[in-house]
Amino acid sequence: MLEQQSTLALLQSFEVAARHMSFTLAAKELNLTQGAMSHRIRLLENYLGFRLFIRMTRKLVLTEEGERLLATLSLSLRAIGDEIEDIRSQSLRGTLHIGVAPTFAQNWLMKRLPEFQTLWPGINLTIKVRAGVMEFHDERVDLAIYYGASRYADLHQERLFDEQLIPVCSPEYARQKGVTQMCDLQEGCYIHASESTDSQQSFSEWRIWCEYHGIDIPYRKQHYSFNHYQMAIQAAESGIGVLMGRKLLIQPLLDSGRLVALSEHTIASGMGYDLIYPKENSDRIRFKAFIEFLRRQISAPSSSAGTTSAQ
Repeated sequence: MLEQQSTLALLQSFEVAARHMSFTLAAKELNLTQGAMSHRIRLLENYLGFRLFIRMTRKLVLTEEGERLLATLSLSLRAIGDEIEDIRSQSLRGTLHIGVAPTFAQNWLMKRLPEFQTLWPGINLTIKVRAGVMEFHDERVDLAIYYGASRYADLHQERLFDEQLIPVCSPEYARQKGVTQMCDLQEGCYIHASESTDSQQSFSEWRIWCEYHGIDIPYRKQHYSFNHYQMAIQAAESGIGVLMGRKLLIQPLLDSGRLVALSEHTIASGMGYDLIYPKENSDRIRFKAFIEFLRRQISAPSSSAGTTSAQ
């Protein structure tokens, strides 16, 4: 017997201590004394038969066994907490943690969130932006929307939009260079963006364009490169050079005349915007509420690739 302390209570104490890497801070969170906290960890280590922490002079370090247990325990406690919250609130309250590509969040998602708030006022959203995929097991992310072409066999993955490429620049830059088509451009500055889950190689989208058309453009010679697509768009608007535009993102700027296209046709980028989440979350009602909201937004006429922006 664990001296009348439940195994779950001791495991929770370990998770809190490992999260803070401090018995003092863990004791404060659990309203215990530091001595009681240390006692709980010793009880658990004795019960398990292996050490969880290496106790150094000024800090704690997890053992290899402790790291393995923490990884499993964090997921389990999160799942238990989510289930309790779902049952208590009938699943239409609580918080969704959403990972999303930065420019998609700015240009497409944000303007649609007021409608979601009206429909589901009891659901809180925590938005985390990142160009690359977050680790669902290591970070507090419930679902995500990212730009890329990778496949994730262990996750639910649903294509929201396919992306098309087209070279664009500011009207002033086009006048300055005397061009209306890419073939007219003799020398110029090429703007690159590497914001995606698949490739952090700055030149990849220009390379796709050139290979498709069978042409050789000196896109590596004079260039500005960004790992955030909104900054690349702003660079093109400022007249710095020619950007390989992601059609879904830059269409409003084409419609307003703030950017002009240097081609009559788009080409497929081979990538798109995917909704990704752990398969076990599929049946949670508040997840379904947000996912169905996304699908309705995408199916609306104003969300077509020709009239919206995203990433």
